[in-house]
Amino acid sequence: MSTIGSYPFELKTYELDQRGRMPLGILYRNLQEAAERNAVDLGFGAETMIQNGLTWVLARLQLRVTAFPEGRRTITAETWPAAVESRFAMRDFRFRYGDDQACFAVASSAWLLIDIARQRPVTVAQHLRLEHVSTIERMVTEPFPTIQTNGEPACVTEFRVRRSDLDINDHVNNLHYVEWLAESVPEDLWRRGNVRLMDIEYKRAVGYGATVRVDSFRVADNTYDHRMVVDGVAGDVLRARTVWTE
Repeated sequence: MSTIGSYPFELKTYELDQRGRMPLGILYRNLQEAAERNAVDLGFGAETMIQNGLTWVLARLQLRVTAFPEGRRTITAETWPAAVESRFAMRDFRFRYGDDQACFAVASSAWLLIDIARQRPVTVAQHLRLEHVSTIERMVTEPFPTIQTNGEPACVTEFRVRRSDLDINDHVNNLHYVEWLAESVPEDLWRRGNVRLMDIEYKRAVGYGATVRVDSFRVADNTYDHRMVVDGVAGDVLRARTVWTE
């Protein structure tokens, strides 16, 4: 059985941004849904794991985008387990326009499997069989960058966690963090630019009612390092880097 899952998604008019394009948040939403569908197909989806006292948690994601689709159209997300490394399960993605063989976005990710009662990672290899892992070359091969957040931020943006932001684990769904990052750059860049690179490392979960602050530091032309924190709580929620193209 092939471990590569192929899942079509139809872009809706209400999902498009002010320029009639698919925004970063919708791309990420489809990425997350494709990951869950493939995990279900292979027997280790979120609901199955929760019944066994376990849950998947995204630890890192590296996304590379060459173009964002415009208008109502069908895109296809392909995803597969890419490797098992100690306590991490690696999963890769590629996105196409319908049956077009050219990719407009690729991603590589690392996931932890958490024991819900103990709130500790477990050994992934005990639950993810090696025959599930594809031998395809990894989609993103660059090492994860060292993210610097020194000096004064160029932008400071706050968001309050709503009930609708919570996921099946009763924490903020990681897709909302991506949406918040996309809004945490100067408005002129947000209006004219698109994210072409995003590296994101999740540190800890956030619950309902928290006020999340994103500090964004300009490190080069159209390149920002981000730190997300919860006011009054020590430690970062996440760190990320975004690179924008106009």
